[in-house]
Amino acid sequence: MLSNLRSEFMLEPDIHYLNHGSFGACPLEVFEDFQNWQRILEKNPIDYYTRQLKGLFGKQASGPLEDARIKLAEFVNADSEGMIFTPNVTVALNAIANSIQLQANDEVLTTDHEYGTIVATWARKCEQQDAILKQVEIDLPVTTQADLVDYFWKQVTPKTRVILMSHITSATALVLPVKEICKRARKAGIITVIDGAHAVGQIELDIRDIEADFYTSNCHKWLLTPKGTAFLHVHSSQRETFEPLVISWAEINQPSFSLRHEMWGTRDMAAFLSIPAALKFRSKHDWETRNSEARSLLHEYRDSFANAFGRETICDRSWLAQIASVLLPSETNLLELWRYLWEEHRVEAMITKWREEPIIRLSFNAYNTSDEMDLLLQAIRQHQNL
Repeated sequence: MLSNLRSEFMLEPDIHYLNHGSFGACPLEVFEDFQNWQRILEKNPIDYYTRQLKGLFGKQASGPLEDARIKLAEFVNADSEGMIFTPNVTVALNAIANSIQLQANDEVLTTDHEYGTIVATWARKCEQQDAILKQVEIDLPVTTQADLVDYFWKQVTPKTRVILMSHITSATALVLPVKEICKRARKAGIITVIDGAHAVGQIELDIRDIEADFYTSNCHKWLLTPKGTAFLHVHSSQRETFEPLVISWAEINQPSFSLRHEMWGTRDMAAFLSIPAALKFRSKHDWETRNSEARSLLHEYRDSFANAFGRETICDRSWLAQIASVLLPSETNLLELWRYLWEEHRVEAMITKWREEPIIRLSFNAYNTSDEMDLLLQAIRQHQNL
């Protein structure tokens, strides 16, 4: 095992942070790079916006913002011209919903494993345009990804206009077969919108290979960037008709595609500018090996937690990345358990519900130890009298 990297992060020494899937911790050196960009802005705001960043008020993108875009695009194998920086995936998915025009009785097809606010966004969209949001029920435990693709595709009808799907589901932590879904959808002329909030930095991501019309992911979870850092990649076939969420001077200046969608008036771009520092940190600390080691350990603990709770696992390990969800005992009071873990043990863990099932979502990163997972399991057993 590689050495633990707790000292590289700013986490309080007495907390056990086992919820990287909600908000990732940012390494100190990446955070310092972020703050350095903020200091540069404050020393001369006009110089920062009009000369150093370049492109923000000109025709061509250049400078450190474009450098960050190119490096991120290389990391996820995407076309940098289609990469837009957004504060988070929620904003990106709202921008997509705002731009796509639906007709009466058009269907937006998704699953019942999607994140609540995203479902709410598209429910409102469908209500406004007399379209239909259709959620496919995917029962647990899941079998094979091929079975899921076939089952999901049987729900497609001639009215299906958009497919909305998570790459890694939030509550159940399943890595869904989005590449196969996008491939079928492109042949059928159906728009694909992939919510990859948990993907970048957690799994190997290849945007060109997935070939979604819209793909968005949060860098501030597993890529280790400061909070408020995400991207939206728009396929070349969608760029001409994709509308900006915010109308700004870009409508007059007509800069690059990316900048047209990023110019929201005055914005602090420091978090995006620190993306190269995060990528450098990951490379320096052999993050691929660390991810692999973390996955192996997490998967073992996932099985141990399920056995301790007397619950079956919701999938085999092929569905999992670096987060894994376990069904808690059915009588669990979620709020009480959450408070107990924090107040009695200083443990941060994701406790939620899917359908009517109580769930704990486990995550493990380079600042975590096996002792912390043991503590979490023992604390839950004590609370539940198991």
